[in-house]
This record gives sequence, C-alpha cells and structure tokens, in this order.
Amino acid sequence: MIDDANNISFEELVIQQSTTLITCQPRHFDATFREVAKQALAWFNIDRLTLYPNSMILLNDGKTVSVSRDGVPELDKQMFLPGNYQDYMKLLRSKSPWHSFTADEMVNHKIDTLKILHSEGGRWHGIIRLELFGQNWGALSFSKFNSGITPLTDNEMTRLKLLCDIWLCYWQHSTMTRNLKQDQSDNANEGEKLLLLSKKQCSVLTLLAQGYTAKQCAEKLFLSPRTIESHKYRMLDLLELENHTELVQFALRNGLGIEQ
Repeated sequence: MIDDANNISFEELVIQQSTTLITCQPRHFDATFREVAKQALAWFNIDRLTLYPNSMILLNDGKTVSVSRDGVPELDKQMFLPGNYQDYMKLLRSKSPWHSFTADEMVNHKIDTLKILHSEGGRWHGIIRLELFGQNWGALSFSKFNSGITPLTDNEMTRLKLLCDIWLCYWQHSTMTRNLKQDQSDNANEGEKLLLLSKKQCSVLTLLAQGYTAKQCAEKLFLSPRTIESHKYRMLDLLELENHTELVQFALRNGLGIEQ
C-alpha cells in the first residue's frame, strides 16, 4: 500500500510509484494503475484523469483507463459521443505539449466534448500529449470539478507528464508481456496472418519493430515515407490491428524485430 500522497515530496511520489509498478505482476496492471493514479489525483489535487490512445477515447474499450476521486463521477464515454468529438483529438496534433481550459472557456468552446464536460461539472480541464517510440501515442486528460480551483502550473504539468510517461511505459510493457504469453492456438493464428504480408511489407514491419521511424525506414529501403505509411496502414488492415504499438507488438511476437 502506498503512502498518503499529501504528505510526500514529488521525488518521493515518483520513487513510490516506480517501486509499486516495478514489483507488480503484468496481469495486475489494472488494479495497480488505479492505486497509483488515485495517489496522483490527491497529490496534484485533480478529480479525474483518463489515459487513452490516439485513435479516440470513446472508441477504445479495453485500451482506455480512467480513475476518479471519491464523489466525482466516473468517466461515461457515451456522454461524449454527440457532436464534433473528433476535434478534441485534433488538439493532440499541435506542437504544444499540453492544453488547459477554464470553466468559461469550456462552456463557450466550439468543441462539444469540452461543453459536455462542463455540463457534467468540470470546472477546469487539461490535456497532455503523450509519445511512445517516437510516435504520437495519445494523451492524458484530467479535470477539476470544484469551483474556485487553482489550475495546474507549468511545473506541475511537467511533473504530471513525467509520472504519466512512467505509467505508459509500464502499461505497454505489461500488455506486451501478456500478449507474449498467450496460448499456442493464438500464436498459430498469428502465424497464418503473417503469411498475408508481402516480402516488402515484412521488411517494413521488421524496421518499425526495431524502432525506426517511417522516414528512416524509407531511407533504408529506398522508398518514399508516403510509401512506408501506405504499407503500414495496409498491414494494420490485413492483420486486424488498430495502431502502431499493436503492429510493433505483433512483429516482436513473431520474431520480426530481432536484429540478426
């Protein structure tokens, strides 16, 4: 059990959370994340946070985790389906590492997601863009529900992002570990899917799994970055995967990312 977050320094918070995550078994990630996230809620004095991938918070059951303080409503994805919710995700394409919105900005904003959040009781909202393996991964969004609250400072935003980077790395590690331990029948099905890829697609996938960007893959294979991206999205379709991270995990499970 981790200590009361209100009585420790940020350095102590990071050490506690790192120790908790390192010693946790991958299959226990969900419960462990709720524990460390609730500690962060208390330390940063925020009421709800949600960690979600780039493809959209509302469309990724099983790939989104959300935690609320006692007395604060849990995230209800269905509430945010109406309107131009896709524009909320476009905020992550900007160069700014984070965005924040006051109550007045939320209630008058052109993005319906922020208006709905305000109607739910949100009085301040922040979004921190997250990256993994050099790619946009998604975001951490978080809200305060009490009037008269104090917004997070830039220093606090930086600290919260650092903490979330730790969560994200462990989440991806635990997901990969669980996938690598899947049963043999699943591995056999994946082996059949691997046969759907062309030789060129396998070459692209191997480089992606080794951590190369699309531009670097293009240089190594004497192709254009656009062609690499085309191969990537075609592979996502053929393999029935959803994003870059799942594509890399598939490659590693099937030995494509191992340098000779």
